Amino acid sequence: MNKVNLPENVRQWLFMGLQVMIVLLAMAIGYFGHRYILQAQEDLGILKQARSIVEENAIFELPSDEKLQHGMVRGMLESLNDPYTFFVEPAVHEIQTDELAGSFGGIGVRLERDTELNWRLYPFSGSPALQAGVQDGDILIEVDDLTITTSTDDINLLAALRGPIGEQVQISVRRGSQTLNFSIDRQDFPLPTVSWNLLPEAADIGLIKVNRIAETTADEMRDAIKDLQDRGAEYLVLDLRDNGGGLVEAGVEIVKLFLMDGEVLYQQFNDQKVEIFKVSNEGEFSKLPMVLLVNGNTASSAEIVAGALKKHERALIIGTSTYGKTSIQYIFDLQDGASIHVTSGRWWIPGVSFPLAPDYPVTEDPSGIAAMQKAVEILRDE
Repeated sequence: MNKVNLPENVRQWLFMGLQVMIVLLAMAIGYFGHRYILQAQEDLGILKQARSIVEENAIFELPSDEKLQHGMVRGMLESLNDPYTFFVEPAVHEIQTDELAGSFGGIGVRLERDTELNWRLYPFSGSPALQAGVQDGDILIEVDDLTITTSTDDINLLAALRGPIGEQVQISVRRGSQTLNFSIDRQDFPLPTVSWNLLPEAADIGLIKVNRIAETTADEMRDAIKDLQDRGAEYLVLDLRDNGGGLVEAGVEIVKLFLMDGEVLYQQFNDQKVEIFKVSNEGEFSKLPMVLLVNGNTASSAEIVAGALKKHERALIIGTSTYGKTSIQYIFDLQDGASIHVTSGRWWIPGVSFPLAPDYPVTEDPSGIAAMQKAVEILRDE
């Protein structure tokens, strides 16, 4: 390779140019790095300053870092003044997730406190806990790394016992003077969202009580209606009283069981396009005579069911005005198992106003009998 000899003055100019470039690069790094640090300090400056003041001056013991961070997140969300945007602790989030899914992985026990506030276990027949050797009345003292005491609340206890299906959980119990340890594989346990029966005073009318609206609810209702029809039901009372809702899409799936066709719902998130849910195939129970029961605690996706059936004149509504919740929340998981619910969209049914007014107003009574009597009367007159 031939060596290129540059004149001395050219080499000096190149050397000086390189030095200038290095200086400019260093200045740029310093400038933008400083701005980044200032921005970070500006974003969290007040929080850091407040925490430092508390740490240096408070006479009481500070809670854990986790609790402090939870408090900061909770306070930030509360400043939005939206009752549906809020923070959820890890244990509560796990239980809520199970309820919306309609099932959970567990060991199959009933939990009950005794007179001394100990948590006692009562395994279900055929459950993993019973098969492992857990007996009625065993006092639970440990679940994995969680020590169970008389002050342990049911939320944290349930969250500790539940988990992914097939995953093992280690529990320790006290039985008399013995401490026994068990390794139990969690199995799938459904969380029924509906209950049903024939009305004793009207054996041709079936009643379905919907407690919440989860992924499994439409299928549960389908099975419930078929069972009621097999037992002679020709009419249906759908009870949505005290149902706070659940999943929007699950509510739409319920509506599809009872309509022949048509629009069910409009929804929109932020600046996204409006999404329209429609019935494309006739529902299995589109001709089943029915009425709905609602009250002031009927909300969210339960209102979707009532509102859509009212719009299509598919069912008469009995009771008191519903709650009127038409916003949609996204649930975001945080790294420690907690979550935040953020209002991100809304839904509406054209031509229907919420809170939803009943077709037949019936003043609520503690027993709920008045609304049921009205339902029977209406169905008998059809």
